[in-house]
Amino acid sequence: MSGESSEVSLLLITANVGTLFEQPDQLLKPWLDQFCQKLSTEQPAFVALHCQEVGGKTFITGMQHVHKFVDVLLTAPELAEYSRIRGFFDEDFATKAEFTALGSVYFVHSRVSDAAMWDFSGCRFHPIADKEIQHDSLRQDTFHKKLKYPPDFFPQFPWSRKGHIVTRWRIQNRVVDMVNVHLFHDASNLESVEQSPSIYVGNRGRALRHTLQKLQDLGLPEAPLFIFGDFNFRIDLHDIVHDFLPSTEARPVKADDETTTAMEYYQAGEDTPALQLEKKRFVLRDCLTQDGLLAQWRKYDKESRSFPQLFEQHISFPPSYPFSEDEGVTQEYMKTRPPSWCDRVLYNAAGKELVQSSTADYFLLGDTAEMGDHKPVCLSVVSHPTSTSQPEKTAPQATTAEHANNNKNNNNSAGGADSAGSTIEPSAKRVWLCMSCFTACCD
Repeated sequence: MSGESSEVSLLLITANVGTLFEQPDQLLKPWLDQFCQKLSTEQPAFVALHCQEVGGKTFITGMQHVHKFVDVLLTAPELAEYSRIRGFFDEDFATKAEFTALGSVYFVHSRVSDAAMWDFSGCRFHPIADKEIQHDSLRQDTFHKKLKYPPDFFPQFPWSRKGHIVTRWRIQNRVVDMVNVHLFHDASNLESVEQSPSIYVGNRGRALRHTLQKLQDLGLPEAPLFIFGDFNFRIDLHDIVHDFLPSTEARPVKADDETTTAMEYYQAGEDTPALQLEKKRFVLRDCLTQDGLLAQWRKYDKESRSFPQLFEQHISFPPSYPFSEDEGVTQEYMKTRPPSWCDRVLYNAAGKELVQSSTADYFLLGDTAEMGDHKPVCLSVVSHPTSTSQPEKTAPQATTAEHANNNKNNNNSAGGADSAGSTIEPSAKRVWLCMSCFTACCD
């Protein structure tokens, strides 16, 4: 291999689409309009769309709308320049032991001369030349790796739809790994508030470590890895209550059987609770604006710090969940859960080097449109041609562990990654993957 690759633009999108299939008449069209408009306007060379909760919570009836969703992706006039498409939709809900409700769709622009997928069975790349969507259980397909997390990873809900789908791509002589992931949610606000970190943080951490280990077990040469999906990362509710409401009196609300059904937090001398918590209810009397949430709550977004091997662009958008599902309401949150940055795009060290040498943008899609309870989160990466010369350094990026210092010092740079004011230099030695023998080569 020559050690060179041409410029390529990537658009990576993660979207929990469950409510689209629960309220299709209201949400499918505006969601698809926003997606198609984004691709039509920017025409990125390669688009990866990772969906979670395909079919919705009522998937037995909701799956009937998935094919309409796919048909638009395949035939929309705005996407006519995307001549090659590959998709995987896990729709086989009858097979409970394997069902993940994940959907991954990849779009390749007609201007891309080199696009190939890795065959995990044949251990080689195959050029992509047409449009094809795989449905149902996906068992026979060898161009992806699907895994559902073991039931003991989430003992509160042993039957869940959580797992991951892995694909490997070669785009314009660049090899990248893509992982669609859906981690476990917080089942109850009442349990989340009891301790820091909550019991649910442990469930998610176990699952993500499992995914990272499975990727390592594949034994493939390291490449830029982008793992994006609904991580279900939640703000630290315990610490928020103690920091924002330090002098409140917590009063439990009991049912007839003495079970606690709610917690109410009162300021001294007041009759109205400053905060009301139930299993699926979160009502803060003094509501924060989206800007307020971003400024004041980001330091309570802690979960990713447990994975220092993963990186992320600086977050400058409001929490992606739980947005109102009411018709005509686009920028308000439901009073069900504390707003959190559940949907993320993370990457490994090789991915960080690619992003650092590129022009990158991290944002919400459809911020003023009806998109369901999750707004899609996007990472746009316009990489520059590479050669044996060292790429110029761009804004520094921090490991997730460095977010702790970042939040403590509150000195994020708006244009870069979540940094703690310290520069992380690119690796002095750059690793390439030989496309003929598929081994690592260094320059």
